[in-house]
Amino acid sequence: MSRALTMVIAAVFIITISFGLLIIRQFGSFEKRALKAKKRQEEYIKEYLALKAEEEKKKAEEEKRLAELAGSAESDEQNEA
Repeated sequence: MSRALTMVIAAVFIITISFGLLIIRQFGSFEKRALKAKKRQEEYIKEYLALKAEEEKKKAEEEKRLAELAGSAESDEQNEA
């Protein structure tokens, strides 16, 4: 009985160690994938912010151009009067 119990305890110990190593290995691969995903996310955010800034710059230029056109149209009307 004592020998059988020792064998069961040894088998459980070996299985536990095996699962522990498997979990550690999976965490390593998960960490690599998470790091790649984080880098992709940072690149996407950087690209998004650059595009947003460019759009805002174009919008500001367009508003400035429209204001200049409106101002020149008003001065033309005043000159005609």
